Amino acid sequence: MFALWRAAGRETYPYRQIYQLLALNALRLNEVADASEPEFEFAKRDWIIPADRMKGKKGRARPHLVPLTDASLAILGTLPTLKEGSYLFSCNFGKSPVWVNQKVKDRLDSRMLRTLKALARRRGHDPSKVVLEHWTNHDIRRTVRTNLSALKHSGGRRIPEGVKEAVIAHVRPGIKGVYDRYEYSDEKFEALELWAARLQEIINPAPRDLTSNVISMRKVG
Repeated sequence: MFALWRAAGRETYPYRQIYQLLALNALRLNEVADASEPEFEFAKRDWIIPADRMKGKKGRARPHLVPLTDASLAILGTLPTLKEGSYLFSCNFGKSPVWVNQKVKDRLDSRMLRTLKALARRRGHDPSKVVLEHWTNHDIRRTVRTNLSALKHSGGRRIPEGVKEAVIAHVRPGIKGVYDRYEYSDEKFEALELWAARLQEIINPAPRDLTSNVISMRKVG
């Protein structure tokens, strides 16, 4: 996550913001990249992704509520003003959503590898031996979900399983998935705030912790 965030931070709009929101909210790539202005209720700090943009089988897809944390709001605040359409992440002033192609991923990989080599050098290791493990965009989502399991509230209690599943928009199986339509808005907000705080520790570690806070997206998922 450290290397990904650093690499994303060197990207320009819209790719920087897309990958930062992926890291903060455990969403799928197109759930972020295809976002449009009408989906957001900033006064309520809500982002409601409509059902037709969510993954689901046999009509089971539902709208997904993403509570907007301070970190997510800060990123959204860096977006340019839309001039000709409503898509937030666009290369034609909002008329259509951006397509995040393989070139973007390859560029991120290159920057991540340079970051990891710099960390190795700082640790006194041979940077020429550093390799970047293969990862996919979906691994970001898996990494966030795994880290949610490790987090604790200030009182020591962990995030409940149902809340973690709600964060990543997994529909509960069986009869519970049919009748339990509770959106866990407050609980998801608390969970995402906890994760945002943990992510800040990872991407802005104390100097002595710089080499110990690197999380491999492949190993945790």
